[in-house]
Amino acid sequence: MKNYDFQEKNIQISDPIESYFECITSCDIRDGRCISSCVEILKQNDN
Repeated sequence: MKNYDFQEKNIQISDPIESYFECITSCDIRDGRCISSCVEILKQNDN
């Protein structure tokens, strides 16, 4: 899925790691911006 914005979806996943993998699997492997967004989501959930 190209240009998929995980943060705009109303997906409620309580486990940060599961949330990260859900996000990363929605990204195109060549879409660095999407992958970076997933990493940022994981970092925010770490706090």
